[in-house]
Amino acid sequence: MIPTPYRMFPDYWNPKTQKFKQRILYTEVFTEDEAQDIEGIFAQLKDVILREHFKLTGPATKNWLKDIIDNFYYKEAPRNENLSQYIKRFIDEAKSGKRLATAGNTKKKYAYGSLRVLRGFMLSFEMFCNDTGKQYNFNDIGIDFYNDFIQFYYGRNCGANYIGKHISTLKTIMRQAREEGLHNNMEIERKAFKSISEPTESIYLNEDELKSLLELDLSGKKHLELARDVFLCGCYTAQRYSDYKRINKDNIKFYAGNKVIELRQAKTGEKCIIPIRPELDAILKKYDYTLPKTHDQKVNKYIKIVGNLAGITDIIHTEQRKGGLIVKTNVRKNELIKTHTARRTGCTLMYLARISVIDIMKISGHRTEKEFLKYIRIGKEETAINLAGHPYFVGTPLKIVK
Repeated sequence: MIPTPYRMFPDYWNPKTQKFKQRILYTEVFTEDEAQDIEGIFAQLKDVILREHFKLTGPATKNWLKDIIDNFYYKEAPRNENLSQYIKRFIDEAKSGKRLATAGNTKKKYAYGSLRVLRGFMLSFEMFCNDTGKQYNFNDIGIDFYNDFIQFYYGRNCGANYIGKHISTLKTIMRQAREEGLHNNMEIERKAFKSISEPTESIYLNEDELKSLLELDLSGKKHLELARDVFLCGCYTAQRYSDYKRINKDNIKFYAGNKVIELRQAKTGEKCIIPIRPELDAILKKYDYTLPKTHDQKVNKYIKIVGNLAGITDIIHTEQRKGGLIVKTNVRKNELIKTHTARRTGCTLMYLARISVIDIMKISGHRTEKEFLKYIRIGKEETAINLAGHPYFVGTPLKIVK
């Protein structure tokens, strides 16, 4: 038995027939068209294997079958392909849907955001190559390349997170190329070849600020009202924009008489069940429980305006490393609000409400506590206030001995 590149939800697959089950609840994560595409590819693979088997003069072996499967999926890989050429092919195949991304236990087409990250990396890599006057191959990627790449973008006043994101993408592409047998370079696995990062000034909104957004009269400004409502849905569900923007009637379920939102996350394929707060129910009811279509660029633009109108204008002191130097700036809080602020807000407010981390993770879809805690944006003063009422600090009154 040799695995193919595809992964599938076990509930969708019939291991006896080696086909998809007849009754599948298709979602945006896995559509009926994708199932038909996979079955079509499997049918082609079966034909190829049978043809090769007819030519076989000896017994069929595991290596023989693996070579056929590898050649079938990666048959268009040109010989002597350098890294720049592979990056372009990787992105072209991702864009066309031929190359699939891993999402939980399945494979799915690359999302728009992921394609944007890949294209951004390709442009940055090409800029670096043009500056050095060199076309890099797989075996050229080592610590010297790593250091040169970081210094190149530090010299252009880029931040650590921008550079680290591109290094992370490069490592993903290098690993995939290694899986396809194009190189055996293990330099990217060294501890020194790490994806650098630094804490960002990511804010969250407190309950009073959410209330000021909710109660803001935006009649006559439908574009601002829609952006505000969609953003608040993200705050009350603690989901990513790609998930909370597509809430509709089909997501509304009842568990033990309680109304909840049930969805499968687009990025990870994780199933989440979110209790509906009264504020969230009121917003959804306004749109008959199906949010109108929005775009993240416009929501990011309009929610800053709404935040200003709601008086969320405290001065935030920020520090950002550019070109290896720390740059300090002061900015109004509303200018820092964006679609992802909603998810951070939801996670943080549930944490402050002393909901257990495990329960919050089941709602937000985080898989590890370490990953979840990155979203918590609480200062030392807020932590002290929150802990002041804890039984450990309240204790019991002591009797004074006279």
